[in-house]
Order: sequence, then structure tokens, then C-alpha cells
Amino acid sequence: MHYKEYGDLHKPLIMLIHGGGVGGWMWDKQVQYFSDYHCVVPELINDDADFSIEGCAKKLLSLIEEKAKNKRVIVIGFSLGAQIAIQMISLTSFSGSPNNR
Repeated sequence: MHYKEYGDLHKPLIMLIHGGGVGGWMWDKQVQYFSDYHCVVPELINDDADFSIEGCAKKLLSLIEEKAKNKRVIVIGFSLGAQIAIQMISLTSFSGSPNNR
């Protein structure tokens, strides 16, 4: 999955998940505003014909594990991105450890 990173890599991580019919570019103004955070903006749709909300959620949870390194994590989703964020929550236990991977 392609993604872009912005801001301070040592600050809390904000993952911004775009909606359907748009891309990571929809968050351009927000990443400028949140320059005091470590923003990660994934591109959900690529040439992979096997798109699924659960598959994206699992990939994004892995990306968070890789990038967060015990930092506070904030996930923001718009439309389809919000559905993926909800799926991410359902795959994560209350302790913050991903389940069912």
C-alpha cells in the first residue's frame, strides 16, 4: 500500500484515511495544519482488484505498528475511510494489540 508521511516523526501519529472516489490528496490542507504531528496518509485504491475493507484495515494496522513505535495514534476516516477505521477497531483488542491477523 502506498502512503505519504508528513510532519514530525517523533510526535503522535495521525492516520488520515480518505473516502471513496478521492485519494490522499483530500487531506492536503489538514496535513499542513497538523504539521506538529506525524501524519500518515495512505492511498487505499491501487491496481489490486481484490479490494476489501477488512484487507485494508489489516494493512493499515500493520502500517501503524511499523510507524507508531509506542506513540499515541489518532485515526481519522472520511466515508469509506471511516468504515475502514471501524473495521480496524473491530480487529483490535482493548489493549491495543491487533487480533485475527
